[in-house]
Amino acid sequence: MSEVKLHLFDMDHTLMDNDSDLSWKTYAVQRKLASPEALQQAEAYFEQYSEGRLDIDAFIRFQLQEFVGNTPETMRRMSQEHFTELARPKIYADAVALVRSLRQNGKLVGLLTATNLVLAKPLADFFGFDYVLGTNLEVRDGKYTGGIAGTYAGGAGKVVIARECAATLGLDLAEVAYYGDSINDRFILEAVGAPTAVNPSKQLSALAEQYRWPVLDFGPGGYVLQP
Repeated sequence: MSEVKLHLFDMDHTLMDNDSDLSWKTYAVQRKLASPEALQQAEAYFEQYSEGRLDIDAFIRFQLQEFVGNTPETMRRMSQEHFTELARPKIYADAVALVRSLRQNGKLVGLLTATNLVLAKPLADFFGFDYVLGTNLEVRDGKYTGGIAGTYAGGAGKVVIARECAATLGLDLAEVAYYGDSINDRFILEAVGAPTAVNPSKQLSALAEQYRWPVLDFGPGGYVLQP
């Protein structure tokens, strides 16, 4: 087995007990940027995602409604507020300890999430990741269009993005570890040299047992609430 030199992490339910797409809609409803019905729609999409049957195009149109016509600076500010209020309090202490341990042992660490990079960046900054990989958003004339740019970083798209990142370091996927919780992570977990299921869903737990992948359970409590 090749030495693992790059450790990549999923975000939601892996590093924190939160789904950022759901909590973003909660934030949007609280700020009256979206109607209360948006939460029901978000939950329906989350159910589709959890079952591995997400309509990606429809989801992206829905999820990015609040971005359309806004500038990157505006969305950075709102994303930071969302993270501070709704996501940061749910970061797993065990995840913080694992990432810190890897860094102390000289390993490269990164985030690879299907979530758009605007919402992902505050968490990536919190962890101090070397690499931040996710779904890029399209900007035209200085404003978000509501579309994505490049590869959607979910499902099989994670393999494409991870391979590209590894190649820039002179690595192949046999030298990469991935930590994920969802059945949608099966593609990247099957592709890397060191797969680990974290807080796995029922479907992923069965797959991890079949392939004898290591499993980590990060429990709630001990969240990092201080600056």
